[in-house]
Amino acid sequence: MKTKSTQNIISLLIFSIFVTHAWSASLFDSDSNYDIFLAVSINESDNIVGKLEYSDGALQLVTFSLVGDEILTEPYLFEIVEKTIVSKNVYRIKCHSINDKYGSPEITGTIDFSNELKPKIHLVNTYGNTYVSNILEKGKEMRMKYIPNIWLGQ
Repeated sequence: MKTKSTQNIISLLIFSIFVTHAWSASLFDSDSNYDIFLAVSINESDNIVGKLEYSDGALQLVTFSLVGDEILTEPYLFEIVEKTIVSKNVYRIKCHSINDKYGSPEITGTIDFSNELKPKIHLVNTYGNTYVSNILEKGKEMRMKYIPNIWLGQ
């Protein structure tokens, strides 16, 4: 009786080791359900800055622009319709806007968060113009001057 229960315990331990290993590998080596926040500039001008959240199926963007003495805030949502994995944590995406009344309906580009401390993004519209890119110096200065208490991301 002792040998049978000992065998069952050993079998259970071996099984749990393999299941735990497979679960942790898929959990930690996968970038599905991965969210990252990026400080971005809009339309190459760097007069409009924003906070972009990338998640598995969508891009959420909140922009901040100075108009006169006021900061205007606008939210945008983009559905990712095509995602190609270039390498680990580097994607080529195609998305379309759900609520952007100003821009083109289709945006394409690259999101690279292989270096989580310095993620990179470059999205262009159908006309070939930069739509969203990493925040530049002018945008950082504008952010610090007008919205210093808002964290935009990395």
